[in-house]
Amino acid sequence: MEFPSTRFKDDAESSTGLLFIRVYNKWHTIIIRELRKLGITHPQFVVLTTLNFLSQSNDNVTQASIAKLADMDVMSVSQIIKGLEKKEFIMRTTNPNDSRANTVILLPKGEEMVKKALPIIERTDDEFFGVLKDNERIFRQYLKEMD
Repeated sequence: MEFPSTRFKDDAESSTGLLFIRVYNKWHTIIIRELRKLGITHPQFVVLTTLNFLSQSNDNVTQASIAKLADMDVMSVSQIIKGLEKKEFIMRTTNPNDSRANTVILLPKGEEMVKKALPIIERTDDEFFGVLKDNERIFRQYLKEMD
């Protein structure tokens, strides 16, 4: 049976999409392994670090603002937040500016998790993407353009 691709008929590994997903899967596997050692999932890490980042300049961080910056579904963020509340990493209170929204607060235990996890993830990124050397900045620019 003939492979129906007009672009990658003889070399599937030239497919940008295939290469991208393979590299992403390799990176993601490493990230999951490192975070598992700390007892959190990658989505929990993303929500915690996004909350920490947003809390620098806003005392009333909402689930919606976390979802927007992390580019995650609001309902998914809500479920992740419930799990983080059970671990006592965060708490929700009524937002003083909007009674329909919750303010999400990073608790000391959550802050400690970010302090432990973020350097590990940043080191992992440095090691993984280090192969790009001076091209990493250009790579990030292209990723931003594609976002």
